[in-house]
Amino acid sequence: MAETMIKAVGVKKHFDSLEVLKGIDLELNKNEVMAIIGPSGSGKSTFLRCLNKLETVNGGTIMIEGEPLVQDGVYVSEKNIRHVCGKMGMCFQQFNLFPHLTVLQNLLEAPLIVQGKKREDIEPKAIELLKQVGLEAKAGYYPNQLSGGQQQRVAIARALCMEPDIMLFDEPTSSLDPELTGEVLKTMKNLADKDMTMIVVTHEMGFAKEVADKVVFMADGYIQEAGTPDEIFNHAHNERLQSFLQSILR
Repeated sequence: MAETMIKAVGVKKHFDSLEVLKGIDLELNKNEVMAIIGPSGSGKSTFLRCLNKLETVNGGTIMIEGEPLVQDGVYVSEKNIRHVCGKMGMCFQQFNLFPHLTVLQNLLEAPLIVQGKKREDIEPKAIELLKQVGLEAKAGYYPNQLSGGQQQRVAIARALCMEPDIMLFDEPTSSLDPELTGEVLKTMKNLADKDMTMIVVTHEMGFAKEVADKVVFMADGYIQEAGTPDEIFNHAHNERLQSFLQSILR
């Protein structure tokens, strides 16, 4: 039986009077890639940020690898939050690299400071990760010497340097032009090929079709439909999903 990596039940989130998430139920299994699609403002990014407590929920339960992060709206202890959230790495729309550190230093910073690892133990892994994303030659460069696509690939390698079990991507290509988008999507596809468990909030329908095992369509604070790429893109039942696909694929 597949191991459940993330389980969300009845997750709710509001900002003042604005209900953004109205009861999200979702399950992600080990080695699966899930793409979350939907119109802007549907709650996709907010939900992703709730999974690692960048946003706090107002109700519901989130379990990560069988361990609770929040149960019925009540969070576990701060120590346990750090432990549970440490299982996940995240890449954002903006690359959030440290501008005063080189590419290699950006990768080493969190394992050194947060995990207390020794430089000699993690530097070979960091260099290997840079090789995986095609940027080994840029190890000594600073972020402002890189293109946007290169910076996002560094951000992916930096997240992987913490050895997460799950990767979360929040529209990682939305601030890139088409050519650079291809670089980043290729890096993410390589991760999927290595069986990395991933949730990707994306507007890239080609990626969702080709790489995802599950596609989730969110709109108006709800999951409106979920299924395989074939079910979602070729056999959509939900009217909201049908009109969304018509608007972006025409």
